[in-house]
Amino acid sequence: MMLNMNKISCLLLAAAATATFTACTGEEDDLFNASAAERLNQTSAIYSARLEAQPNGWAMQYYPTYQDQWPQGCGYLLLMDFDKDRKVRVAMLNEFTDNAFKVDSSAWEIIADNGPVLTFNTYNECMHMFSDPEDIAKTDDSDPVNNKENTLDETGEGFGGDYEFIIVDAPEDASYMMLKGKKRGTYNLLTPIEPGVDYTAYLDDVLGFQKKMFPTTAPVGSLLCFGTDSIYNFEEAGKGLPSFYPRHTDKITYQAFNPFLITKRGNDYYLRFRDVFERTDMTGVLQDMRYDSLEQAFIGVDNSNFRIEGYRPGWFLREHVQALPSNRWTCLKTDSMSAKVRAIVDEVSTEFEALQKDNKGNAVFTYLGIDLRYNVNSDSLFRWNINYKSKQTASVGYLFGGDIMQQKTFTPDDIAEGGAKVAEYRDLVAKENGMAYSAAFTYEKPYGDSEANMLTVVPSIQKLLQMLSREFIVSTVKSKFDLTYLRLTAKDDADIWFDVKK
Repeated sequence: MMLNMNKISCLLLAAAATATFTACTGEEDDLFNASAAERLNQTSAIYSARLEAQPNGWAMQYYPTYQDQWPQGCGYLLLMDFDKDRKVRVAMLNEFTDNAFKVDSSAWEIIADNGPVLTFNTYNECMHMFSDPEDIAKTDDSDPVNNKENTLDETGEGFGGDYEFIIVDAPEDASYMMLKGKKRGTYNLLTPIEPGVDYTAYLDDVLGFQKKMFPTTAPVGSLLCFGTDSIYNFEEAGKGLPSFYPRHTDKITYQAFNPFLITKRGNDYYLRFRDVFERTDMTGVLQDMRYDSLEQAFIGVDNSNFRIEGYRPGWFLREHVQALPSNRWTCLKTDSMSAKVRAIVDEVSTEFEALQKDNKGNAVFTYLGIDLRYNVNSDSLFRWNINYKSKQTASVGYLFGGDIMQQKTFTPDDIAEGGAKVAEYRDLVAKENGMAYSAAFTYEKPYGDSEANMLTVVPSIQKLLQMLSREFIVSTVKSKFDLTYLRLTAKDDADIWFDVKK
């Protein structure tokens, strides 16, 4: 079911039009021939019927406030089912329910207050949690063991959210409903939940998908693209409150925030931002995106030039390894690799074990694997290390040439149309795009004398270095949004591949 998002955007800009009951349909025109009490009753019946029209209820994208910090600035997914007895069942699953499914029932009503207003007029543990003026326990950072006191006390404010909502738009077909918080003014979209969908399964599905796309355990980032040149880093999205800033600018100076929520309609996942993105250099606006499983990217509903996608794996491989001297990509002996690569690894391992035996006949040396590092302060840009263990872990390094990323910083004015450095920025982006899915390494020499000697005593290392000295296609192993594992496949031989992890 596709929403008319342009219609919603226009209605949001004209929210003041909700001051009368005639904003949503022509059906209410005859109400003004009735008394005030009759008009109220008829209006209540119309909007109540539309809330009740979805037999399995609605997914509400609820935003307590317009703040930009956790938890008040985050969005929360509430599932709610309205029945004709004026009872509503509200369910949710988030960190404030200890990541357990919670459901509660209460009363609801459509009342008049400068327009039709939905009120949850008896206490509902799920809905009123966001409007209770109580301290939020999950933000308590007290630590009695280390004598640290709680520094966050929201008593008197709580989340600061609403439990009464002005009905901004409610079409006759009940295909969606737009609500506006009466106190905070946040817009909250309701979309139908298909008949037969279990609420617990729905929340597990949506939250599991979000964790897969934006894993907090692997915060390697992703990109928000408004076009070929307008690329933003899109980071720390695991809680739905990402920071974003123009790529190649300073994060601290230029970052902004825009929370989002993910819902599911049919087999499609939709990501909707709380606030609209508007760009003077692009056609249309960005608020709603659909996940394309083939491209593994979120694509703008109204403009396909708007995209959220994972970092391009080829240049992320380089960028991660050069960011810090301690960063590396590792392939252990036990990790995934092709039969051709496995044969070389087994040969290297066998030669290491043959170097020396103890008095029980056990091997003293054990091959562990390889890792890729950035070779700081050297003409050779990379170093592939051969790692082994005797009494302790050790390594020998071999120097490689290859392409590396340029470390340049611009300001948003530099890269805007007409900016003094926009051409330089576009050249850099073009180079990155050209390196997006490949990495080339050229073997040059041993790092030192001990490395040169190792080539004599373990000659099969030469085969390993020859295998590494080529151009690789770099792809993801888990998903394009999780680059903790990458696969390097030789461009000239698809039977040569191995996985590395950061």
